[in-house]
Amino acid sequence: MIEEFKTQLTTAILSSPIVYIPHFHYAFVDGVLQSIVTPQEGMRKVIPLNAEDIVEFDIARGIIDFTTKQRRKNLDTLSKLDLFLETLIEKRTFTNEKVFIFKNMGDIWSDPHIQTYLQMFASMYECDMRNPSRDNTYHRLTTLIIVSPETVSMLPSQLEKIVTVIDVPAPTQEEIMVEVGRIPTSYEYATESQILGIRTEMCRTLQGLQLYEVSQILKSATVRTGGFLSKTTIKLALEEKKQIVKKSGIVEVVDANVQFSEVGGLDVIKEQLEEKREIFQNLNLASECNLPLPKGILIIGMPGCGKSMIAKSVANLFDMSLLRLDINRLMGQYVGQSEANLRKALETAEAAHPCVLWIDEIEKAFAGSNNGGNNNDMLVMRLMGHFLTWMQERKTPVYIVATANDVMRPEFMRKGRFDEVYFVDFPNAAERKDIFEKKISHYKKSKSGIFDFSQLKSYERIVEQMVGTTNFGFSGAEIESLVNSVMNKKFIEYIKEKSKCEATDVASIPPRKITEQDFLDEISHMKSSVLSSHTSKPINEYERLREKTNVERIRDLRDTYQFTSASRETKKR
Repeated sequence: MIEEFKTQLTTAILSSPIVYIPHFHYAFVDGVLQSIVTPQEGMRKVIPLNAEDIVEFDIARGIIDFTTKQRRKNLDTLSKLDLFLETLIEKRTFTNEKVFIFKNMGDIWSDPHIQTYLQMFASMYECDMRNPSRDNTYHRLTTLIIVSPETVSMLPSQLEKIVTVIDVPAPTQEEIMVEVGRIPTSYEYATESQILGIRTEMCRTLQGLQLYEVSQILKSATVRTGGFLSKTTIKLALEEKKQIVKKSGIVEVVDANVQFSEVGGLDVIKEQLEEKREIFQNLNLASECNLPLPKGILIIGMPGCGKSMIAKSVANLFDMSLLRLDINRLMGQYVGQSEANLRKALETAEAAHPCVLWIDEIEKAFAGSNNGGNNNDMLVMRLMGHFLTWMQERKTPVYIVATANDVMRPEFMRKGRFDEVYFVDFPNAAERKDIFEKKISHYKKSKSGIFDFSQLKSYERIVEQMVGTTNFGFSGAEIESLVNSVMNKKFIEYIKEKSKCEATDVASIPPRKITEQDFLDEISHMKSSVLSSHTSKPINEYERLREKTNVERIRDLRDTYQFTSASRETKKR
């Protein structure tokens, strides 16, 4: 990571008038710059500069010495940035210095006066094409380096052509492992394989962060666990990482608390994702084979049919962090704010790689009339263009799981945007049974002894009655609600009986028997609760509208673009 950044910075100093490094760790940048101008013994000096040729300017302290970090008192009058730039450009005060480094500039990009000065700086200090060096390369006379934590999205369009942006790459797995290796492991990890396993898990947790952040998180976590690396340390480190991502305000780390085995139905999606897992678990080998990174999937379908559940389970399957892009926070009220928010969100996701980026209800961000006739349509086109370009060109392992409950724009339907576009319909009879069994098994694992499932041996009649207020049967969410409702009632029965008993008699309370009839009664109640509160006309109208907006429209979309079905097709749904 360090060598890559050093090479990029060296090249930029030799060729670019202004270099922008969107980074917060100034000491790291200083160290790399110092190593460039003072190479190690035996190394060729690529840049004809010394440390005294560098002038450092800080928005709070003014001009300071790059080496000692002390204020240059003879230049106290130039403590304001505009005065300094005026002196630099118009008075040519600094004739010997070759590199200027500005730090912590804040809203430097929004000041029109500063923008003008920067443009003047770029035009005045062009490459000296008349005086090549002995090795026939052409060096710049002067370069301005700006280091500030603001994202690239803050860069004004009029400066894009004259500013070279250099991102500090995330550290490699090997570099993170070096930091992790400095911490002793807990005594419970005795063998070499156990030690390697716990360190690898911590390394995976910290991947995507900068070395400075890695170091800080490790210090914070180990202090709270007695100075040793353990499972608790990893958990604390993950919480610290969540805080770093959360500060972006748009992307959040979500607990991937759904196991892949808990997802009922959707066999086609599950098979494809298991194949993709093999690539992510062998990324280095895949790269050597020139295989492209998996892009992600788009899931379109009915609400409550498992789209969000798939997103959460994928992160567990791939053993990655799960990041969720909040569409509601993406849209800003000011010109350019929405585009900036999208760039920031994608930059955050790339910084946290490898990860799964879940974009729920993606159609809300890219909805429009598709004619480009108003400001909203233009905004949508800009957002969509940036997002699709990023998907096409990104080099980091960020797997997209996008979900939609409504019709998507045709630009997303084209092959190659996503690895696959899936259509999720209401579950068929076999899938309803599978979902029901998985929900029941969740309660069967309880060690409380409150529930007795011995009389619940067959699910066929229950599944047959799972025909909801529509003609398509219960959705996955409705099946979950059914099971939870029955179990809640049985739990309340137990608590009421327990409250009537003395503490010594609690053991004599028999467990609640769970029967087929319990679920049949609840299904009947779920159907009647919808019908009883409305007249037949509003119900019919509601069904008509629902069918048109959610089922027929999405199915028409499926047939038009020939989406891959997420489930094995059966005649009866």
